[in-house]
Amino acid sequence: MKLRANIYKNWVKSRNSSFLKLLEPNPDAKVVDLGCGDGDFSLKVKKKIGCSKIYGVDVFDPYIKEAKMKGIDVIKHDLNDFPYPFENNTFDVVISSQVIEHLFYPVKFLKEVYRILKPGGYAVISTENLASWDNIFSLILGYTPFSMEFDSGLYKIGNPLSLHNKETIDPNLPPHVRILSFRGLVDLTSFISFKLEKIIGSGHILGKIGEIIDKIHCRFITIKVRK
Repeated sequence: MKLRANIYKNWVKSRNSSFLKLLEPNPDAKVVDLGCGDGDFSLKVKKKIGCSKIYGVDVFDPYIKEAKMKGIDVIKHDLNDFPYPFENNTFDVVISSQVIEHLFYPVKFLKEVYRILKPGGYAVISTENLASWDNIFSLILGYTPFSMEFDSGLYKIGNPLSLHNKETIDPNLPPHVRILSFRGLVDLTSFISFKLEKIIGSGHILGKIGEIIDKIHCRFITIKVRK
């Protein structure tokens, strides 16, 4: 159990590091974090970009309260409701980490990202990868994929290898409802008319070497696209 927890922790660390590397320093940038949660990662983004302020959007009240206490200008809004409360061409940078998989309408979500970005602006988005080796092996064994979640407070079920199997969580937190593959995310951003600049895989059963030679089957996908 401890070994699995450490492996996953390293995968998340790799994902967050990869995400931050895709950001461009720009103290004048207007930045929004769609699905900012408690704001911890938003602050890391703000520091990397060097901007004086960062906006956030979330729907979960306890997270919104924490994020506001950290100085983030948070708007309460369900990202499944469209349009988002911003004018066209508002932001230089849109970020969203581990959020799109929680949304019922990923196409509409990316269309909104495109709409609120300024011409020449960019977005960095990370998500689960249904085609990761750990998810593939789970399906071969007849188990629930690691990336799948459930509702009404039950986090995971049907995968005894998962750290969270049969674990309960706050029923107000939305589960994963749309899990994309590597190619699916690439094709989707192209469909929206984004220009793909970089895509990184993080978290591989072969470790760092796997992330380099086989990013298609990493646990997480992080993509940078430009309007």
